[in-house]
Amino acid sequence: MNTTYFVSASSAALAALVGLVILLGMWQPWQETASTGERNRTDTGIGSGPSGGSFAKPAPYREPSSAGGGDKESEDPETSPSPSSSPSPSPSPSPTPDPPDPVDVAFASVGVGTCLNVYDSGWGKLNHDRPFAVDCGANFAFSKVTMVTTSASNCPQGAGRRGWEHVNDDGSSIALCLDRVFAVGQCFPATLSKQADGSLHGEGRLFSVWGCDRTQVPSGQNAIMAITAVLSGGSCPQRNDRQTLSWQIFNGAGKVCAVQRTN
Repeated sequence: MNTTYFVSASSAALAALVGLVILLGMWQPWQETASTGERNRTDTGIGSGPSGGSFAKPAPYREPSSAGGGDKESEDPETSPSPSSSPSPSPSPSPTPDPPDPVDVAFASVGVGTCLNVYDSGWGKLNHDRPFAVDCGANFAFSKVTMVTTSASNCPQGAGRRGWEHVNDDGSSIALCLDRVFAVGQCFPATLSKQADGSLHGEGRLFSVWGCDRTQVPSGQNAIMAITAVLSGGSCPQRNDRQTLSWQIFNGAGKVCAVQRTN
């Protein structure tokens, strides 16, 4: 072989190898692959694993359950039952209702036909703040219930009658319609005036009961009258020593006869 040809062939091979190295240095195909993978992750949200396959976005980290570890999510505290080791809370005690007002009870317990030891004490005010039932045959039975209603204005009016109204704690009202129970020997205050013919005319407080032995009378009154008879009709029995006066009661259904008490 010619030595000159061998050198030329070697030089040509060396030049080709150098050219290939330069070409590979300029192309760098691995950088293009990396850029393509980066664009895929940026554009689609899907990355490439080591094997080139797709994978989903990893699930968020969850705290382990305090009950026993692991990755089970803890239950909603609003709906989860209390642990068996925790004592159940004691129920709140129910509020104790207020006891009923004794005056309300007293009025509610009275019915038609009940006799009471209630009367006008002489100044237009009753002697009790609540009704007290008594035997109708007792000498201290001074009034009798004839009707139970909601307002004293519904009660019959007239001499010997009175409406007694009470407002309950709940705002409701009750009224007892009372008839005075008259008896011989009882006394009541009155205002007497002498007429031109010498007779007496009297305005009596017929629902009042007054002590017959008392020496004073309520303001505006000037006499104490003692009952001598209670009639449903007819005339009062007269006396020689004192004038007997009479009063119609219960809208004319009865009559009270009385004389002035002297000391």
